[in-house]
Amino acid sequence: MSGDSRDYSLDVSEYLFRLTTESLRLLSNDTKTYQSITSLVEKLAGPTAADALAQHDIETLRQHLSKIPTGGPIRIHLQIARTSADNLFEAKRRLGEALGTDLTVADAISMLLFDYVVDKSATKLLTQMGIEPGESAKKSAEESGKIVPLR
Repeated sequence: MSGDSRDYSLDVSEYLFRLTTESLRLLSNDTKTYQSITSLVEKLAGPTAADALAQHDIETLRQHLSKIPTGGPIRIHLQIARTSADNLFEAKRRLGEALGTDLTVADAISMLLFDYVVDKSATKLLTQMGIEPGESAKKSAEESGKIVPLR
């Protein structure tokens, strides 16, 4: 990437490192292609990143940060597009205000990874229960006559 990107070197805890590798595994399996920490953060730091995190209870996010400490001895490097960096900064700022504390970029990434894993776990659980994600919305639309199923 050129001047329209931001470079980050983060020293993260083993717990956060494991959260990154689990998230990478999930994304790679979803896309059926090997992903990188950069591609993962690019995906999660979209324009709605702050809104996605705002859906979580503040106490849940506090607990996440206390159980998954951010700082540690493992260095990770990533280079993301400036727009993704701006989105990440906005998510960090809004969450910091909501939590009443200053957050780091690594804290924001940690919470985005948390949101991603929670979403994937919920989707997996619904699928195991025989409920397709979004199925209730689809059924509601069908019942309202907005969608006519072709059989």
